[in-house]
Amino acid sequence: MFASLKLAFPFLKYIIFAKHRKGHGVHSPFIFDLITNVFNDKKTDDDLAQIFYLHHKYKQSKKALVYTERGAGSQRETKSKLKSRNNQNIQRISTTLGKTIRNSSVTKKYGGLMYRLVKYFNPENILEIGTSVGISTLYIAGGAPKSNIITIEGVKEKMQIAKKLTQEMQFQNIQFICDDFDLILPEILKQNKPLDFVFFDGNHTHNATIKYFNACLKKAHNNSVFIFDDIHWSADMKKAWNTIKNHPEISVSIDIFQIGIIFFKTEITKRHYVIKF
Repeated sequence: MFASLKLAFPFLKYIIFAKHRKGHGVHSPFIFDLITNVFNDKKTDDDLAQIFYLHHKYKQSKKALVYTERGAGSQRETKSKLKSRNNQNIQRISTTLGKTIRNSSVTKKYGGLMYRLVKYFNPENILEIGTSVGISTLYIAGGAPKSNIITIEGVKEKMQIAKKLTQEMQFQNIQFICDDFDLILPEILKQNKPLDFVFFDGNHTHNATIKYFNACLKKAHNNSVFIFDDIHWSADMKKAWNTIKNHPEISVSIDIFQIGIIFFKTEITKRHYVIKF
């Protein structure tokens, strides 16, 4: 309830000021095409329908899930918090798989968008920071069956479930890494591969988000797409999002409330869009 109340005013503000739902008033051909062919695409192909089925199936699961994690949690997962220890944001969570999916995973609406985005941009190298139980991973991998996907998660109990879910879809292009983000991300970025698509969904604090953004920025290129989850969850995340969208290397940013999307295209005039989705 508290998390919902915290978001009530920011969401109302978004509803009032968001526009361009059908692309009206957008002068950039790139953004107009993105809105009309991706954001407004309501078709469900067979692969997406299967992911929707698994998403719904496991959202009902009563399987016990107990784990310890660091960071600020996610937008809704803090409801399941039992206690915090010291000042390091270490939380002991006792919940179920279904509640975890309902409280902290992407919704069907935003999962479908993730699926369509990766299908539209066809990235070769994808990085997901924060696998959780693998719902967002399903949507990303489903839309990019030929991409090289690395997903990292700090909680082994969650990653075990994520592996099981993706195995049900028989995805073969995902490398799962269970480790502390701060330790493993520099090692991953040492690989001589550009980052075409990155989904930031781990440790929802300002400092961590900016740290991971700056690290991945070194591997970004003109056609890279970076997506940030829960950009309005807290003052901390709003501050991080404002810093990121105003970064000099960012040409275009899109706010659709739940997530923020940034592009690096130098051929596009810098602009920030709040799009009703």
